Amino acid sequence: MDTGTPGVRPTPHTFALEVRGDSMIGRHLCERDIVILEGGKTPQNGDVVAALIDNETKLKTFVREPGRPPYLKAENPRYPEFHPASELVIQGVMVALLRLVG
Repeated sequence: MDTGTPGVRPTPHTFALEVRGDSMIGRHLCERDIVILEGGKTPQNGDVVAALIDNETKLKTFVREPGRPPYLKAENPRYPEFHPASELVIQGVMVALLRLVG
């Protein structure tokens, strides 16, 4: 996949998702933006990730705090944190953003 995004070198694990909703507006991710993600990367605290949480894919901020299991955080105060009931699977870490204008 040629992302056409400077600084992004696609690999077989690179994929894209379209942003839906406004839960990540605090990170300036808007409806219809395209995020480029890299699968197989270990997320760092504060990274934007695509994750499978309780059988649903979410695009949220990855949070790791001492003594607590990792969870996902929306970047809009109107939305709750997402604590997995059973499993949190990171599908990819955001490496770039494409915003279509017009």
